Amino acid sequence: MSKKDKKRNENPIMMDEKSNKKAKKLLNRNIKETSEDENLIRNFIILIVVIAIIIGIVYFASEALHKEKKTTAEKDIPGSINYNIVSVGTLLNRPYDEYYVLVYNSEASEAPKYSTLYSMYLGNEDDDDFIKAYYCDLNEPINAKYYNVGNDNKSNPKAKKIEDFDFGDLTLLRIKKGQIVEYIEDYTTIQEKLK
Repeated sequence: MSKKDKKRNENPIMMDEKSNKKAKKLLNRNIKETSEDENLIRNFIILIVVIAIIIGIVYFASEALHKEKKTTAEKDIPGSINYNIVSVGTLLNRPYDEYYVLVYNSEASEAPKYSTLYSMYLGNEDDDDFIKAYYCDLNEPINAKYYNVGNDNKSNPKAKKIEDFDFGDLTLLRIKKGQIVEYIEDYTTIQEKLK
């Protein structure tokens, strides 16, 4: 037996102390490893929670934007072409031999009445004696220069060329083969014509 073994056998306390130190070292090492593992697990869980929160925020933000776009898109109405509208520059060259053009300012105080008159006339489209009708809005920028040019509230019923046009709030033109054959500004007379 070696001297060390003898000492161990003779002094059991010493053996216990060394074993205790080893056991403590093992225990400390296990505690460190356990706390490192716990830290890794805790960090992993925190990372998953943070990622879940970010995904949730992005999802709800995109849903909110999608709803906003959807309500905006619902308000947008696809454009359509209204073939009944003409500009002053094109009112003498429509593809019909004979037609009416109701010229008025859509911002005038009586404009709703003029618009109703025009709409009611278009309702008679199936009649045999129906004459095609257009309207021209003097409030449009392209037509504005022909609205009370002289600012004297007088129109120019003798106009034969586009450059000579000067309209008041309401005018009905009857055009035949590209020429003005009637120029009416009286509402009652226009109403009778457009029955």
